[in-house]
Amino acid sequence: MKYLKYLIVFILISTVGNAQKSKKFSVIAYYTGNYKQIDAFEVEKLTHIIFSFCGLKDGQLYVRTCKDSLEIQHLVSLKARNPKLKVLLSLGGWGGCESCSAVFSTAEGRALFVKSVAEVTTYFKTDGIDLDWEYPSIAGYPGHLYQEADRANFTALIQGLRSALGPKNELSFAAGGFKTYLDLSVDWKTVMRDQGLSFSGEIRIRAARVCGHGL
Repeated sequence: MKYLKYLIVFILISTVGNAQKSKKFSVIAYYTGNYKQIDAFEVEKLTHIIFSFCGLKDGQLYVRTCKDSLEIQHLVSLKARNPKLKVLLSLGGWGGCESCSAVFSTAEGRALFVKSVAEVTTYFKTDGIDLDWEYPSIAGYPGHLYQEADRANFTALIQGLRSALGPKNELSFAAGGFKTYLDLSVDWKTVMRDQGLSFSGEIRIRAARVCGHGL
């Protein structure tokens, strides 16, 4: 079984300046498996590995287990083989963002989360954060809170993360590849353009059964 899995729809965000300077393709993989087995993969051919998943506890990003910590450290160590490799931590996943709507609904909640992301990123020497909130403003995992204000709160969260992480760290989010999400969940104009953000990658679409991901 492969442990590197491609996201169905992945949008990588960086500053407009970075996007204009680089026209290279990104080869991005989600990592959900055994850190000892990743050494068998040709990581030299990857541009990004995204660790899946971190959780949200008491409003802060957290690494769930000691095993997860070891896996993240091992992923970062792969930069010895590929110095250009970027390692990001992903929040959420299908069923993994139960409190996102509530936590990100206030400026205080967003600020606390952003601070924790900056701290965790510094501690592990990773290269940014991936948000896999399923979904802002529309129904996702059964029983999880969603509200109309999620759309604006998601934009504010992106703004806060970009400000705190700076231009050297990367910011990405998993986008649902269906019309309701595209219409209601994200303020695309503000997120992708007005905040000095732009595509630096491709929209990648895969069948759900290929990656076992609940988009």
